Amino acid sequence: MTLEQEIHQESFTTDQSKLIVNIIYTYNVLKGRIMDELKEHGLTMQQYNVLRIVKGSGSEGVTTSEIRERMLDKMSDASRMVDRLVAMGLLEKVRYKEDRRLFYTHLTPGGNELITSLVKNSLVEDIASMVPTKNAQQLNTLLDAFRSSMQLSTNSSDN
Repeated sequence: MTLEQEIHQESFTTDQSKLIVNIIYTYNVLKGRIMDELKEHGLTMQQYNVLRIVKGSGSEGVTTSEIRERMLDKMSDASRMVDRLVAMGLLEKVRYKEDRRLFYTHLTPGGNELITSLVKNSLVEDIASMVPTKNAQQLNTLLDAFRSSMQLSTNSSDN
């Protein structure tokens, strides 16, 4: 189904304006499907993102500031989220021996089991697997170029 059919709009003024609406609409559809899956496990998308970041950090763990830098949602409060995941028994914070002010975050066994299961049985992977590799590569290239052009235009307007 086309975007026009989905949102009951006959046309757009430009292909570029349709692109913006299409990206936002598609994101919201995808986000809704992912949120439904995560809700069954008592997680938000941001919490899932934190768990994936911590899992990806390996046995050395990761600091809250490193989590903040790597999060997809830059508006999220990483410290609060880590504390909530600690309270849920999914993460643990370990004080760094060299600098007592610094904590490294690690998955608990339960957190590791949950994130491993979610990644393995991921709805995201199921949805993505329906897109042929060539199309996924093309879309990734286009989205990277689009994001780069937005960053360039932001940087040039800062001068």
